[in-house]
Amino acid sequence: AKADQRMPVGREAPNVFGALLVCALLFGALLTGCGGPGEEGSGNDPDAVARSAERIAEPSPGVAQAAAAGVDEASIRERLDHLTGASPAPLAGEEVVISERGSESGRRATAGYMKESFEAIGIPARILEFDLDDGRGFNVEATLEGAGGGKHLWVSAHLDSVYNAGASDDASGLVSILETANALRRLDLEHTVHFVAYDLEEIGLYGSSRYVRDVVSNVREREGEEAIIGNINSDMVGYDEGGFEAVMGSCNKAGNIDEAVRSAREAIDSPVNLTDDCLARSDHQNFWDAGYPAIILTDSTKYDDYPWYHRSGDTVDKLNITYLHSMIQLTAATAALLAAPETKADS
Repeated sequence: AKADQRMPVGREAPNVFGALLVCALLFGALLTGCGGPGEEGSGNDPDAVARSAERIAEPSPGVAQAAAAGVDEASIRERLDHLTGASPAPLAGEEVVISERGSESGRRATAGYMKESFEAIGIPARILEFDLDDGRGFNVEATLEGAGGGKHLWVSAHLDSVYNAGASDDASGLVSILETANALRRLDLEHTVHFVAYDLEEIGLYGSSRYVRDVVSNVREREGEEAIIGNINSDMVGYDEGGFEAVMGSCNKAGNIDEAVRSAREAIDSPVNLTDDCLARSDHQNFWDAGYPAIILTDSTKYDDYPWYHRSGDTVDKLNITYLHSMIQLTAATAALLAAPETKADS
């Protein structure tokens, strides 16, 4: 990721306790009024942002906690192994080793794996192919429909690597969107959530550029600007040297998403220590360029200080799985607050 483009650019394991906790929390959420009215406005309307921020500021923690409880560490490990070639990945009824995600064949196999993984947890998915010079790109989109709130949230990561295993960059993000999708499918969502794996981030953010132009902009044209909640992008969220430090890149272009992250962190009592920075260099930048709210979540190395950045050593053994689990829980809880808000707003 993070090449110098434009701005400096860049089966579910059994979990009985988690399942019981999810059920208990969801029952509690029903008693407190889950599924209230949707948030009004978008990040481009200051009054609407203020209203949304007020609603996010004191959320009922049930929906965030339920989402976080749905993230399974054993599943994280399994998916990481599949995406980095540490173990064969199930694909089209066979087993395929995805040792790198830079070649067209490697990226195509990864796209197939992501699509089948979303479908295996019950979420419809599609591969959106596109041409680039004399090659092909493969974006993957899975859509979890809301109950009719009329708004859309995108949760994303990039699919490709620099011809290496790319465990942190960005198999960690791919696992995050899969696990977040699996957690959110258990909830009654008011708004629609799109989980997207963008291709060709490493050579210029091409997959996200095409997707924002062809898909997100069509949503705006069809449903209006207020239908766009924005984008939570995860890029390199698996490495930590012991302090559970992370960075949220917002550049004052997050709408109410950054407030939702902070509220989610408090609601689930996350051990992740967040600092805010103005970070571009990844796929969320294309949302910003189109005028949509977005943030990036990344670890404290902020890309370049990761010791195996864009190197063959970026393998699963370098990651802190407990840290990654916490980062995914934070993402899932944030998405839950935005897509299934429980607020004190009038009905």
